[in-house]
Amino acid sequence: MNVLNKEYQQLEEQIQLLNDKWSQQLEAEKLIDIEQVRALTQYPVLPQVQLSIDFQQYHRFIEELLTLLEEKQPSLEADTKALKSRISTKILEQWHPEVLTVHQRYFQAFAEEHHIASWLPYFVAEHAIRPFLQKATAEIRDELKKADVHGCCPACGEAPRLAIINKKGRKEITCPRCHYAWEVKKINCAHCGSEEPGKLEILKVEKDDSAEIHVCHDCNGYTKVIDVRKMIKKDSIALLDIKSIHLDFIAQENGYGMPDDTKVN
Repeated sequence: MNVLNKEYQQLEEQIQLLNDKWSQQLEAEKLIDIEQVRALTQYPVLPQVQLSIDFQQYHRFIEELLTLLEEKQPSLEADTKALKSRISTKILEQWHPEVLTVHQRYFQAFAEEHHIASWLPYFVAEHAIRPFLQKATAEIRDELKKADVHGCCPACGEAPRLAIINKKGRKEITCPRCHYAWEVKKINCAHCGSEEPGKLEILKVEKDDSAEIHVCHDCNGYTKVIDVRKMIKKDSIALLDIKSIHLDFIAQENGYGMPDDTKVN
């Protein structure tokens, strides 16, 4: 089942290609001081450390994304051009901590101040920062293995809303934002850690034996679970998250959501 319209799906696929290109440009960079990470006692890591981000490069990524949006959705041209004229390296240095902590109200206020579509500043800030988060996460993967945390990705803080059943048959929470992945018990709430019998339920998806929704009656959280062994085409984790949005709708229609994922553990 896929509830995305064709144009939006194609746009997201083009954004994924941009992400892949940007990631290649960052391969030789070192973005994080491992000693900063080792000194931490709480998670998530990335909002608490200083990342060595080249803000001119971040600016280029955003401009490339805005150009893509102009090409694919001409109706956005006035907004994309307005945003291009408003952003600078200095502005992006201010954006950086706000996007790391998913401070959407900050970006909505920026949009309102500059008469730009309310969703646009955060959308481009988030997509353009992801290659940096993915590179930084790759650098500290060994340190992250020590994390014992529920409720968020230990690297970037994203809510654990997506998991796969990997080729070994194990449940693996996978972050579409920074690409960190970690194996968990199959019957376990990724949000609150509950394993209590009767508190966890698996919602099956009609006509799709590759997808389930694991819900928790303790915290009302949910996690989409995709068995990638049953998929012919292997999408990137970001595209898999987007293409499974119907699972989010099903969960939310049944009263489940994302518990507060902004807390540091």
